[in-house]
Amino acid sequence: MQFPESKQPKPPQTPGPQVLRYLAYAFIGLLIGLVAQEFRWRGSIKVPQGQLEQAEKELQGNDYPSAVTLFEKLADKNNPLAQYWVAHMTELGLGVPRDPSKAIELYKKAAEQDVSPAELRLGEIYLNGNLVPPDFAQAKSYLEKAAYHGDSRAAMLLGQMYRAGIGMPADQTEAYAWSEVANIEGNVFAKRERDASFHDLSEADQNSAIARAHEILKGIKTEQPSTKRPKPN
Repeated sequence: MQFPESKQPKPPQTPGPQVLRYLAYAFIGLLIGLVAQEFRWRGSIKVPQGQLEQAEKELQGNDYPSAVTLFEKLADKNNPLAQYWVAHMTELGLGVPRDPSKAIELYKKAAEQDVSPAELRLGEIYLNGNLVPPDFAQAKSYLEKAAYHGDSRAAMLLGQMYRAGIGMPADQTEAYAWSEVANIEGNVFAKRERDASFHDLSEADQNSAIARAHEILKGIKTEQPSTKRPKPN
């Protein structure tokens, strides 16, 4: 088909080099933005929980270097369970150099977010004085926090402190009450402590001790720790 010269179709114009560079940069920027958005979505929704579970599996499987790497990434983001596990591994030297001071610091960060195993461990550390000099006031404080978050071992240790008068005057009523709480919560070692304290009380004090145990149990039911999960090993 022939067109008059004035109506001949014009060939498409090729974009100049500057236009091509602009389009290329725009496309690359769009691609980077989409990839970044995908990673943000995965990070905010899927990755943290999966990382925590994976780290716990690595710890259970004794792959300490992999576990501590994953836990440390989450601990840096203020994940309290990861902070607890990094503290645990640092205290024992599992996959990282043993560093009691750093472990205590991380236990405290986890305890500030109501991780009851961290509260219990701090109570034990300050009670036993094996990593730091004994500090019975701090031991009692952390053990009470853990006990009111439902930790039966913490309750038992409080009972022992009251019975022996460790860092405080001996108080057999409180000793019985906390030991009974630990017993009710399933601590098999607490029954002997409870019975020993009970026999040292008068009949009136026995009634007071039973009432005190019920009072503590009511307080425990109202305390709901935000996280109470650790225990793979």
